[in-house]
Formats: sequence, structure tokens, C-alpha cells
Amino acid sequence: MGSRPYGKSVWQGKPAAIISVSPGLLGAFGANHHLRQPLVFLDMPVLQQPEMYLSKAGDFIGEDGKVNNEATRDFLKTFAGKFADWIEKNRGGN
Repeated sequence: MGSRPYGKSVWQGKPAAIISVSPGLLGAFGANHHLRQPLVFLDMPVLQQPEMYLSKAGDFIGEDGKVNNEATRDFLKTFAGKFADWIEKNRGGN
């Protein structure tokens, strides 16, 4: 397990981001926030903004599994760029 032994976690200091996707209307909001708790325990800096909850996944994921909605694609690109910046900002001696 990557979090053991205590104090020697391989996850410590590694930047993280969370994207949740759901067929429902809330975009797995609760799951997204719940996942942040163990990341705090693991001492992983989590990207705070932009938050990403993708609801009604069937409306923007095509039969081929690709995102078929330009606005969603743009949002994902923005998120990926912000996460890349977050990784760079949190580079350290870890």
C-alpha cells in the first residue's frame, strides 16, 4: 500500500485533481468531495479551482466513448491546463 508505512507515503506532496462524472444531475458532487478527505490524509495538494463535476454524461459522451460536445471539450482542456500549472507549482523535493 502506497500510504504505508506511516510517514513514508509515496503519495505525500504529489499534486492531485478530481473530476467526477455521473449520468445524474449532480455530477457525482458528493463523491467528488468525499474523495478529497483521503487526499488530505495522504498530504496531497488538491487543485481547488476549477472544480469539475460532469453531469448527464450520456449527453456529451458519444457511442464511440469520445466527448462530442465542444463546450465540455473546452472545459476539459481548461481543467487540464490548470492541473498542469498546479503540478508545476507543486513540484518540490518530493
